[in-house]
Amino acid sequence: MKKLLLFLSLLLSVSATAQRLTIPGTDVQYRLNSEDWVYVRTFEHPSGGDIYLYAYTGHEVIDLEGDTVLPFLRIYVVRDYDGDLYELAYERYEAQPYQSLKEYTKGDGLPASGGLGYIGAYTNPSDQKDYQFYMTYFYSKRTSVEFRLETTKDTFNEMDFEFKDILSSIK
Repeated sequence: MKKLLLFLSLLLSVSATAQRLTIPGTDVQYRLNSEDWVYVRTFEHPSGGDIYLYAYTGHEVIDLEGDTVLPFLRIYVVRDYDGDLYELAYERYEAQPYQSLKEYTKGDGLPASGGLGYIGAYTNPSDQKDYQFYMTYFYSKRTSVEFRLETTKDTFNEMDFEFKDILSSIK
C-alpha cells in the first residue's frame, strides 16, 4: 500500500510539473517539463510585484572545482513598469553588473514578440566563481516579466537544454 501511495504521489507531482503555469495578473504561461525543477518560494519585489524562485534538483551538478551547484530559475514580475525593456535591463545591470555575451530577439528563440534577451556572465565576489545565465525580458498587461536561468559557467552547457526547454515553453 505504501508503494502504491508513493507511486501515485510521484505521478501527481510529475503531471503537476508538466502543466502550464500562469504568472498571476499576466497572460504569461510557462512549463517546467521535469519534476527536477522544484518551487522554492515567492518573494515580494520591492518595485511592486513578485519574484518566483525555482531550483534544479534533478541530479547533482558538480563544477570543475568539485563543488555542488544549484542551478535556478528566477522570475521577476514588476507591475505597472513604465520604462522600456532596455531601461529594465540596465536597472538589472546596475543592481548586479554582468558581461553581455549575446543579445537575442524573437528570431533567435526569444519567446515573446518585442522582447529582449541576453546571455550574460559575471564573477561572484563572495565565492569567486564565474556564473552564466539567460535573461529574457518582455511585457504582458502593463507588467514587465524577466526569466533568469543561471548556473556556474563551467556547468552552463550541461544545463543549457533544461534552460532552453523552459524558455521555449513561454507563451
